[in-house]
Amino acid sequence: MPIKITRICMWVLILSLFLRVDQAFAQAEEEEKFTTLGPIGISNKYTLPENRRTIIFRIKNYTSRSINKIFGRVFLIRKNETDPAKKFILLNNPHKGGAITKGRPHRPGTISEWSFNLIEEPIRVLQDIDYTLQVHPRSIFYVNIEPPKATEGTP
Repeated sequence: MPIKITRICMWVLILSLFLRVDQAFAQAEEEEKFTTLGPIGISNKYTLPENRRTIIFRIKNYTSRSINKIFGRVFLIRKNETDPAKKFILLNNPHKGGAITKGRPHRPGTISEWSFNLIEEPIRVLQDIDYTLQVHPRSIFYVNIEPPKATEGTP
């Protein structure tokens, strides 16, 4: 009888350790930080859609006007590389702007998802690779006339 109780206690202890680790990972995934670049903030989280040469960044609008177009540079960063020429690699055409995928129009104080086309297929497998978006404040264009706010009754 005491052997069964010790085995049950051991299994409960092991399961509780796994549950705590999963909870810690879930909390780390939920944490989203925005890097403020003047009029906008760029999230540290991005999405690489399957079978597409695009990357999606979450961007927060800090201005008092709706954003129409954003032109930016997407860089691949190799964290373990020491040579600066190989550490940062430009992945997109900066003269071709991003497109809003979710959150249209990009109103003041809201967060929208912007998709940027890449020159080549992004690397998804390696852990020492990160992606970043660089946007100059003059590369943000606003709408000429603010769109009306959506009312709850209209679709």
